[in-house]
This record gives sequence, structure tokens and C-alpha cells, in this order.
Amino acid sequence: MDYYQEEYYAPPPPNTSQDQSTLPPFPNDEYNGMPPPPESEYHDLPELIEACQRHGRQHGYACVTSSNNYKRGIAYVRCDRGGEYVNHWKLTDETRVRKNRTRRLVGCKWKARAKRNAAGLWVLTMMHDKHTGHGPSENATAHPSLRQLSTEAQEAAKQAFMEQRSPKQVLEMLQQTFNPAVTAQDVYNLKAKITRTESAKNTPAKITQRTEPDIPTDPALQMHDAGLAQPAVMPPPSFNGAVPDHKCQCKCCDH
Repeated sequence: MDYYQEEYYAPPPPNTSQDQSTLPPFPNDEYNGMPPPPESEYHDLPELIEACQRHGRQHGYACVTSSNNYKRGIAYVRCDRGGEYVNHWKLTDETRVRKNRTRRLVGCKWKARAKRNAAGLWVLTMMHDKHTGHGPSENATAHPSLRQLSTEAQEAAKQAFMEQRSPKQVLEMLQQTFNPAVTAQDVYNLKAKITRTESAKNTPAKITQRTEPDIPTDPALQMHDAGLAQPAVMPPPSFNGAVPDHKCQCKCCDH
């Protein structure tokens, strides 16, 4: 049998269906599974940011404050994957040493505005309600803003480290009590920060004091230093027995 005959090895039928990897996760959702938070009123700006973070955590994204002017009563909230990295060294794919690096900033255009009204409440208004350049995250650990620890959590971790607990035990305590998105690297960074702070407190400031010069051990140098310390006394002038008449000895004048 001729294995090279076309009828035996017929070409496969063309695949008219679209590749599943290129399909969006939510093809029927205009927000791609990342709807914006509801436009509402809040008592203060921290409450508004917390509401945006809580809503974003549930839908696979995070929010950060891009700029704010509290005196004017206006602030802007954007996606934490918005913006672009600045290529200071003008690197390209050919000149870059570390290849295949992923980026968190992809230029997402999602943005909202928070403005304080006449009643003193902060109103959230969407400026661009759709995320661009990325899909929803599978885990909250991909967002640094969702892994932040409160002051109370940092104090609890400090107390645990003082009790000689291991970083693994502190990590489990923080995840169960405060923030489940905390990673092991966050715990190590927090421990290093606490160590630096305690070292700065326990290290006294260096005080510069003026001290007396060291006394030389050589007797000749001691006599020399003693002689330099005494005021210089000029010996009285000698006139070889003659009584000075307080006149000069020149012959050009009557002095």
C-alpha cells in the first residue's frame, strides 16, 4: 500500500471554530467579569476607597488612588494595573538581560472620580468603567494594594516576633485574623522593617566630644610640650653696662 497517497492521508478538515485561548473569560459580559463599583455616596474618602477595594477584591481587580486634593474635595481612583513603566535605560527585547518578564502595569484605563458635595459626602462617579489590557485576577495576592496590613496587624506581628514565633506561624496568624492575601514575602519584609526600627531605637546617637590631647610618653616631648604651654617671656635688653639715654645711635639726627 502506498502510504503517500492523498486518499489515505487526507488532510484534516479546516477548523472554523475560534481558538478557545483567545476567547474572553466572559464573552457575554461587557465588563469581562469586572463590573465597576456602584456609584454611591460615602461619609469620607477612606470609606469610599475601602468600598472600591472590597468590590474589586470580589471581582478580580484592585483600586488605588492616583491623585487627590483633599482641600478641594476631589480625588481620582484608578485600577492598580493602569499606567506604564518608564524605560529609563532604553532597553529592547534584544538588549534586555532578563527575558520573559511579566508586568503588572498594562495601561488599564479604568478610572473613577470621587468628589465631595455641599453636604460633605463623597460621591463616586465613573469616568471609564471598563478595564483594558487584562482580565480578572485569579488570586488577590497578585495585587500589592490588597496585601497591605493595618497598624493593628503590624503591632500583632511585632508582638508575635517578640515572643519568638517563626515567620510561618506569624503568616498563619495574619492570614486567619487580618488579611488572607498576605504572602510569606510580606511577612519577611515586615520582620526586616521591625528589626530596623528596633535597632534604631536601641542604638544611642553618636556624641562627638572634644577631649584633651594625649600626653606623650617621651620625656623630651613632655618638656617640649610644657615649654610650649608656658607664655613666652622676652629677656631684658642688655646695654653692656652703659646707661641708655633713650636716644638712637644714628648720626643723621639729634635723637
